[in-house]
Parts: sequence; C-alpha cells; structure tokens
Amino acid sequence: MPTLNASVERNSSSRVKPVKRPLGIQLLTFVFTFLQPATFMLLSTLKEQPIKTATRKHRPTPSTPPPPPRQLDNIFIDALAKACLCRQHTMAQAIVSNPGYLYHKVRRRNAYDAARQLRHLHRAAISPCPPAKPRPLSREEYLSMLDYYSESYSTRAGVLAELPPATPMSFTFKSENTMIPPPEVHTDIEEPPPPAREQATDKTLPSLVHLLKVLDRGDCTHEEAFEAYSALPFPGVSYLSDHTRRLLFHRLSVLEKKNKTSKVRFLSVVEDMKSTNLPMTRGEWTSAIAFCGQCFTRITAVDVENALRLWKEMEQEANVKGGSVTFNILFDMAAKAEKFVLAEMILKEMGVRKLEYNRYSRNAFIFYHGLRGDGDAVRRAYREYVEAGEIVDTVVMNCVITSLIRAGEPAAAEQVFERMKRMHTKHSSQHIPPSNWRDIRDLGRLLNRATQRFKEEPWKIRQLQKEQSIAPDVQTYAHFVEYHVSQTGELRRIAVLLAEMQHQGLPMHGRIFTKLFKGFTYHGGVRYTSWTRARLEIVWESMLAALDQGLDDVRMMKWMVIWAVKAFKRCAGRQRTLEIWSELSQRGKPSDGDMEFVMGMLGEILPMDGGYYR
Repeated sequence: MPTLNASVERNSSSRVKPVKRPLGIQLLTFVFTFLQPATFMLLSTLKEQPIKTATRKHRPTPSTPPPPPRQLDNIFIDALAKACLCRQHTMAQAIVSNPGYLYHKVRRRNAYDAARQLRHLHRAAISPCPPAKPRPLSREEYLSMLDYYSESYSTRAGVLAELPPATPMSFTFKSENTMIPPPEVHTDIEEPPPPAREQATDKTLPSLVHLLKVLDRGDCTHEEAFEAYSALPFPGVSYLSDHTRRLLFHRLSVLEKKNKTSKVRFLSVVEDMKSTNLPMTRGEWTSAIAFCGQCFTRITAVDVENALRLWKEMEQEANVKGGSVTFNILFDMAAKAEKFVLAEMILKEMGVRKLEYNRYSRNAFIFYHGLRGDGDAVRRAYREYVEAGEIVDTVVMNCVITSLIRAGEPAAAEQVFERMKRMHTKHSSQHIPPSNWRDIRDLGRLLNRATQRFKEEPWKIRQLQKEQSIAPDVQTYAHFVEYHVSQTGELRRIAVLLAEMQHQGLPMHGRIFTKLFKGFTYHGGVRYTSWTRARLEIVWESMLAALDQGLDDVRMMKWMVIWAVKAFKRCAGRQRTLEIWSELSQRGKPSDGDMEFVMGMLGEILPMDGGYYR
C-alpha cells in the first residue's frame, strides 16, 4: 500500500513545475530546513492514528491533492525573501495581499488539509455589513499598552517626583581633588566687537560662490558642506555672513549617524569661530556637545567629561545659557555611560533652572530606567509621558520596548509588540510611520513643538495624536532581532520576524544583515548549531543582491563589513574569509574614517605575517 510520503513525492514530480524565484529569493533559505522535519513528523503522526468509522463519518478524498512539502518550503521561503525586494515592490505586494487573509484556527482538521500545513493563511468571507468607522485611540488605551503593577514599584521608580532637594552641581574628574564648580552665567560681560567681515577676492570668490550654492540645496549632505567650506582660506567663517554661518552649522549637524570624522569636522568649525571671536548660538553649542557623545557606539566617562567641559565653556566663557535640549543631551550621555548619580544631578539642575520637560526629556527618562534595569520604573515613566499630554507614536513605543528588554523583561516587550500590531490593525486609519531618517527627525521635532504650543488647546493635540501611528517599523523588528541574536540564538524566531516584516510591507534594512552576521559570529562554528555555514552563505548572497539593487537602506557600513568578516572567520575559515574581504573591497569601501577602523579590526581578526591588507 503506498504511503502518504510516496503519494506526496509522486504528486510533486507530476504536478510541480520549476518556478523562477524573484531577486533576493536566497534570503533565509537557511530556515527552510526548520519546516521539513516538522512537516514529516506531522504526517507520520497522522498516519499512525487510524480513523474510527464508528464515531466519524467517511470523508471523501479532496479533489485538490495537498501540496508537497518542498512546495510548502518554497512558499515560506518566498514570503521571507520578498523582504529583500525594493521598497516599492514590497509595499505593492503587501497592499494587495493584506486585506484577504486573516489568522484563525480550524476546529476539525483533515490529514489532507493544506490549510493546516500552511498553519494560518485563510481567505475570509466578505462581510455583508459595512466596516465600522475607526475611532481614535483614547488615553486609557495608550496607557493599557503596558501592564502596571502598582504594588511592586521599586524605590528607584519615579525619580522625577522623589528627588532630594536641589543642590549646586559639582563634578569630579580623574581625581577626587580636581573639582569643577558649577558654571555661572555673567550677564554684565561686554562682548568684544566682532571682527570685520573679510572681503572676497578674485581667488576666494569662486570657492565662496560654490559654498553658497551647496548650502542652499535642501539635500546638501554633511560631507558636501564641509568639503566646500574647506576650500576657503583660514579662517573660512570670516568670509561668511551671519546667516551663512548659521546655515553651515545646520548642514554640518544634520546627518543620519554621527561618527568620529563628522565630530572632528564640526568642532574644527567651532574652533574657527572661537579664533575669530564670532558668537555662536545656543543650538550650535548644543550640537557641539552632542557630537562629543553621539558619535560613539559606547559612551565612556571621558566622553562625558569632554561634554561637560564644553558645557562649562559655553556658559562661563561664551555667556550662553543652556536650555532644555542642552540638558537633555547631557542627561542622555550620563545615563548611557552609566553615570546614574551624575544623571540625577543634571535632573536636579534642570529643576533649579525651572526648565520644562519635553518629548525628548521624557523619552530619555524611559530609556534611563531601562539602563538601570528597573522595569517598573519604565512603566511609570511611560505612564507619566502619556498623562503629561505628550503624543505617543512608534518612536516612543520602540523606546519602551528596548527599555523593557534592557531591564530583563523580554516577555513584557513582546506583549507590547503584539499590542502595537493589534492597535494598528484595529485603527487602520492611522498613517504608516516614516522610514526615512530625515522624515523621522522632522516628525519628532514637529510633534515636540506642537505639544508645547497647544498646551492650552488640547483638542488640537488630540487631532495630531489621531493621525500618528504606533505600527511596528524596521527599528521595532531590529530590537527583537538583536535580542534573539545576542541572548537566545533562536534562528527560527528571527525568520518569523522577517516574515512579518514582509507581510507588513517593511523594506529590508542594512542593520538586519549586520545583526544576522553578528548572530553567526556568536552561535556559529560549533556542532549541532542552526547557524551553519550554508545558511551564512545564503545570507551573504542575499546581501549582495540587495546591494546590487541599490536599496536606500542597505549600504556597506563599517559594522556590516566587520561582522561579515567575523562571521566567515568563525564558520568558514581563513581562506573563505579572505575571499569575502576581497569581494567587499571590490564593491566599495566605507568612508575614510570608518575604513581606518575597519583595517584595524581586520588586522586583529586575520593577522598577516609580513603583509598588509589592501
């Protein structure tokens, strides 16, 4: 009697035709082996259980044979691989496929039921009733995104309300005997008259005209602005008008990711301003302080010390008093450097100066409690955020998720994640959150200004809140991928997250590839691991395909290169790692500053005897 597996193989050989997979189909083919053992185990279980004719009526054989296991694997792989397509194709496919499918469970299952093997996809019947009109989320619904345990708050919760009386700030650097007193702002100091503006000569006029053209472009990048400015004779700021200097600082301060090179460029212009006794605004001083810490992945005590010294110079020497944004940056740097006592002192100084907390301050408070490992305080800070009338969006929920993960409560973070998806599905009138970093930045600034401006008109804030989305974005999924890469090593769960990204129409991002390579470095190279070399090669080919497509969010960055080299060194050996590095070098290299860092790391990963990497 032919077995069910033999029947499946016969049907697959007679009916299934080879299908040409779309570009990026190789992504996560390494996960298809997870489904194959589960499918055969399910079939063997059904085979061993005879049907009782006395209690169950005979069911006719379905007219449509079940798809073979290989085809089921292909369906799953296709769903994951589409996450590597370009954003336009992904969005179009998601819009077409989303409305017709719902999740549901089948009460009575059949051994030949293909829907059981696919587990969840089912086309719902069209409801004869018109859909209900979506209503905006209430404050209580936003508060219900988290579970609160009112009796279990730790003594560290509610730092803002329970801080001791304010005392003058003093900071200790390097030694206990070296104390820097709090800055004093002297309003009676007479500013020296600014020097006369240098007149452009025939030699400097072309460079000045080129700089003005570059700065006037809305898409001007940090690199283009500094390159055009460097063409002017020293000091270049003396040739610029006050408006042009403000615009130059703005172009240099707005970039996706600050690094050491961008920090040096910005601070060099600051030194030019100080050498010519030209005044700087509060925002320009604050941007200089931000470059001291935001250009590093990990903030150290030295970075915090440099930022505080620059703040002292700003208030004592330049006579520019810091504002809320200045203290927000100082607080964020102190918290990330795990200088929690200093962070609380900065909060007390904000209270002494009667500076109001804004959207960025309260987000920093949520993250601060996560760094301290206090999940109850994270919940309380979020509740205070909502009760203060701040606008909740995906950025805020991402901050809550990563704070709960850092506090050691990944299950609570998963619960918030699921509620975000349910709330977005329930209130489908909300807009999809922006994915471009400039749009995210502009939206955050807009919401912050709107909340401060419309405090006396809460109905306008409610209207803005109605238009904001709390749907998970790429950053949300990246938080959970990072957690499973660093903590659990569950490759199957990562595959499910990538499948959800494709279903939601989210594009593939370079940081996802970076985290996957990081996972192979941590969990590969050992026996009985799911992070095998074959799957690493598939991720590598998929990343190359994404680079060839020219996706905006997939670029060759320094950490992607470093983790890719580490992963192949761990899973494939030295020879294959050198081949990977050679191919990366031919495809392009990171920026000059990042390249120096990459070459240093490469020398540690693959030391060469008497030679150099090119």
